[in-house]
Amino acid sequence: MSTLHKQAMEAVLQAASHDIVGTLQERGVTDKHSEEGDLVVLDVAILHAYRIFMRICEENGLEVDAGYFADMANDLADEVAQEDDAD
Repeated sequence: MSTLHKQAMEAVLQAASHDIVGTLQERGVTDKHSEEGDLVVLDVAILHAYRIFMRICEENGLEVDAGYFADMANDLADEVAQEDDAD
C-alpha cells in the first residue's frame, strides 16, 4: 500500500472513530464493547463504505446505485464467510 493510500486510510479511520463516538452518544450506548456498541461500529463502517462508494462513482461520472452497493457488499460478505469456513 502506498504512502498516499495509508494516509487516506488513516483519515477515514479517524473520521469513523469520531462518528462512532458521536453515534454512541446519540443512541445512549455507554459500553462501546456491548452488542449495541458493536452494532454502532458496524453501522458507521457501512455508512463510511457507502460514502466512499458514492464519491468514487461521482468522481468517475457513474450513477450512484444503492442497490448495487448492497448487492456487492452482500456478495463480498458471502465470499469472506466462505473463506473463513475454509480456514
